[in-house]
Amino acid sequence: MRTYDEMMPVFMELGRALAKYSIVDRTAFDFGVGVDLYPAEIHMLTVVDNLGGAGVTELAKELGITKGAVSQLVAKLVKKGLFFKESDPEHGARVIIMPTELGIIACKNHKAFHQDHDKDFLEYMANLDEASYEVVSKMSREMNLWMDNYLK
Repeated sequence: MRTYDEMMPVFMELGRALAKYSIVDRTAFDFGVGVDLYPAEIHMLTVVDNLGGAGVTELAKELGITKGAVSQLVAKLVKKGLFFKESDPEHGARVIIMPTELGIIACKNHKAFHQDHDKDFLEYMANLDEASYEVVSKMSREMNLWMDNYLK
């Protein structure tokens, strides 16, 4: 079993990556539609596009954020012309959030951006053997739980 001191270099490297991610997370990008979008915005847009529309509760669960945070992001994306809302024909009080044509274009460009920009890392991940890929997958799940403890 490794000691805390033996594991510290790995935690330091992870910390540097998370610090850089924090900077990226606060940076807006234009995904070819003339609108600057923060990562939280484009990721919500992508989830809605992938689901073919969604309600606030579903988005909150999918994204791991509060319904209030979902409502705020939805309002911003409606104002930016990337979402529209419609009544759910099966549940009158429920509102479905849908991407506009501009929103769909932003999603396609976002995916293309990652496929190009992250090509080397995606290739690295794709070429891992099954056991190594499972270790990375499990580590990602464990890190998510680890961060939950900081948010309690």
